Amino acid sequence: MYIRITSRCNMKCAHCCYACTKKGVDMSIETYKNAIKLAEECGDTIAIGGGEPTIHPQFWEFLGLALGANTDEGYLWMATNGSQTDTSLALANLAKRGVMGVALSQDSYHDAIDPRVIQAFTKTESRYSGFNNQTPDAREIRNVDDKEIKSGRCKTGKDGCCCEDIVIDPDGTIRGCGCNDAPKWGTVDNPAIPEREESNVCSMGR
Repeated sequence: MYIRITSRCNMKCAHCCYACTKKGVDMSIETYKNAIKLAEECGDTIAIGGGEPTIHPQFWEFLGLALGANTDEGYLWMATNGSQTDTSLALANLAKRGVMGVALSQDSYHDAIDPRVIQAFTKTESRYSGFNNQTPDAREIRNVDDKEIKSGRCKTGKDGCCCEDIVIDPDGTIRGCGCNDAPKWGTVDNPAIPEREESNVCSMGR
């Protein structure tokens, strides 16, 4: 379940399927708690997204609630543009220890960021790698320069989908996937998610 905690972003990447800008809406704590509850009921993996999630004024509080969620999958993931240096360094540390998965978006679409953030997300071999079955390093650097981008600046729906999972918008609207014309399945206050195969309860998409 992809929970968009904000529609704001401090970058304006050409491939952004949500056409995010500096103006937008931040999800309220009440809506977020209901989204987390829905994810728990569905037993779904939680992905925190945006916009750029780290610019939400309550980001760390939101992250803590997601880490404490009781989902069957028990896994939390997010992507960041790395622009908030201190926050990004802390996230890299959490991912390195396997607390959660964090991907740093770093390619020609994104603005330049502090080199320390890139270094923090760069995996290196260590003499402790694999020692005592350590939790795997869950850092990732995402570069989509070599991929065909089928969506950008909100041109989804006809030639590609940026998110095939259920999407929760900042206002609490539930959508079948990331496309502009995706079916709306109520809100987190009053969900109307259609029944699907038990093995794929909350990840059907469109």
